Amino acid sequence: MGWLPDHILIKVVRSIDASITRPRYEELLVELQLYSLDTLRDDEEYYKLSKRDLIIASFKEKDEETLLEALDERGALNKDAKQALSSVGFEIDIPLAGDLAQPVEEHSRLEAGLHGHGLDQVQDFLDQSLDNYIQENYEAANAMARTALENLVEQIALTLSSLRNNEAIPQRGKYLSPSDYRAYLASTGFIDDAEKQFLDKFYGYASTDGSHPGISTESESRLRRFVVVGIALLYLEKLSNDQFMDALAL
Repeated sequence: MGWLPDHILIKVVRSIDASITRPRYEELLVELQLYSLDTLRDDEEYYKLSKRDLIIASFKEKDEETLLEALDERGALNKDAKQALSSVGFEIDIPLAGDLAQPVEEHSRLEAGLHGHGLDQVQDFLDQSLDNYIQENYEAANAMARTALENLVEQIALTLSSLRNNEAIPQRGKYLSPSDYRAYLASTGFIDDAEKQFLDKFYGYASTDGSHPGISTESESRLRRFVVVGIALLYLEKLSNDQFMDALAL
């Protein structure tokens, strides 16, 4: 088939880089007889390559289809990578579950919206959540999704405070807490009572001391990511509504 187009290769490399360690990737290359162990460990050219560069090099120098099939069997290709590969003719099954935590359309809209409002750090946390999800580190995936939500709420609260002539955000303790920021969103009218109750309940569910602390399954982790993405999209729509935001200003 030849080399993968660069835009496809980027998605494949990103997925593999997040889901498999360099030693495991090297073992796979040796197992498939695409490289010798001596080449990977002793050849100075390859020894100096980062894991990501090694992945790119192997795809550009070796048998792509053999490598992709082996990686698919090991669960190293996420849904985004598989969809990209299917567009250039690779027949790889796309499972119902596994990467539903990153719906393609919603993810694209969310990333663009967050960037447009200067909320790139929220996207960074969501990306870290996805990376952990792919690697089946579900507790870490949950934690990063919760951090993304906390950061989103905090940044919106600070934006509202600035919009309202630098109004002080009321705090119950020595420091402003996530609950203070959530309460401020409600007091300003950014969210209504029902949305506030939902946000509080979900935050409790997503917290480390919530339901089943220290234990999580793929489906629970996927649910948390779905909800965080949905909340973020709703809040971004409000932020983008000039009439709505003007009405909140003092």
